[in-house]
Amino acid sequence: MPQPKKTTTPLIYFTCLMARVLYSAWSNLMKPHTSLSPESALERITSDLEPLPVEDVPLSECLHRVLAQPLPARLEDPRFDKSAVDGIGLRREDSSPEFVLVGEIAAGDSGDYTLEPGQAVRIMTGARVPPEVGRVIKFENCRIEGNRARIIEPERITNIARRGECIRAGEPLLSPRRLTPPDVGVLASQGYSRIPVRAVPRVAVIATGDEIHPAGKDLPVAGIYDSNSFQLSAFARDAHASVSNLGIVGDDLDRIRDTLAGAAAEHDVVILSGGVSMGDLDFVPEALAAIGAETVFHGLAMKPGRPTLYALLKQGRRTTRFFGLPGNPVSTAVQFEILVRPTLEALGGAPAAPREAWLPLADDFIRRNSDRFEFLPGIVHEGAVARLPYTGSGHITVLAEATLFFRVDRGVSNLQAGSEVYVRFIR
Repeated sequence: MPQPKKTTTPLIYFTCLMARVLYSAWSNLMKPHTSLSPESALERITSDLEPLPVEDVPLSECLHRVLAQPLPARLEDPRFDKSAVDGIGLRREDSSPEFVLVGEIAAGDSGDYTLEPGQAVRIMTGARVPPEVGRVIKFENCRIEGNRARIIEPERITNIARRGECIRAGEPLLSPRRLTPPDVGVLASQGYSRIPVRAVPRVAVIATGDEIHPAGKDLPVAGIYDSNSFQLSAFARDAHASVSNLGIVGDDLDRIRDTLAGAAAEHDVVILSGGVSMGDLDFVPEALAAIGAETVFHGLAMKPGRPTLYALLKQGRRTTRFFGLPGNPVSTAVQFEILVRPTLEALGGAPAAPREAWLPLADDFIRRNSDRFEFLPGIVHEGAVARLPYTGSGHITVLAEATLFFRVDRGVSNLQAGSEVYVRFIR
């Protein structure tokens, strides 16, 4: 008996077609590909951000910390009239042809001398000037023999630094800023021994992926060395954070979840690389949800860095901020500079001061897809931005030569040489 032919009925065909459409729609819905710009992403990150608490630290430990409040001068500077040169001190209007030297005043001496007309005193730079002394003549403009001195080259200036001419007690001394070596010297000169500064952001860095291996170990055929955790740790230290490199966590949901929970308990910011896209082993979004973190955004209109994730975990008064960055090293470098560094600076109380500029392009630039903001590595050559040979966000060695990333805005597919572009310097 002949068998009936197998045919695809319209109902089966329609069912398969709808399943394919629904799966495609679900995939597109879940895939991180938002239209969020870098500026909008940073605004979402910093909109509710408060600087870390204030703590007092010894003067010797305040370098590169952020001064939390304005500080006034405690002392006048100079504290007294002092000599600006090594020389002889005279009464202001004394026109004697020759002077008798009645003593010597070194820096730190009280300078208690009373001068009569025709008398002078040897005085050194920084020494307190007696009330009767109205001018100091440099030694090189005098002829001195024993205890007698004659002026051979009159001077028009007094060579005296007057009390309080630099700053008066109570006047503003330092405004909130990241303290530099000169700032430390100013504070020391005013007798400050403990300084009110913002707490340092505590950062944990985690690399994810079974393919990642620590430096110094033999690599499997398809393995790669962990560069991201070291690069990101170095970036964070450069941003004046206190950093814990937690190393590598494999592609295991439970391990990632437990590592994130432990990191959140002790850190203000947790930076992850890898595990944030849509692969079967990209567990970071699920692990963050499992510990109660709220995802603020997942996906940027940005190249590299499209699947970047940002989440918050609030525990009482404490908030831990999570950055889930793509695994490719150039992408992590770009995302750190554009999003993470400003966040660390804001947490530390530092005014935003990106290393940026607008510079002309050295050559024409063309790209096929203009649906995202794109950041590309380059250098400055003869005052213009020169693009470096670059194969994509896995091209880590380009970072050894690059001094900047330049931005091509969304919707722009070509730029002519000489067009100005936004530049973010990385060294």
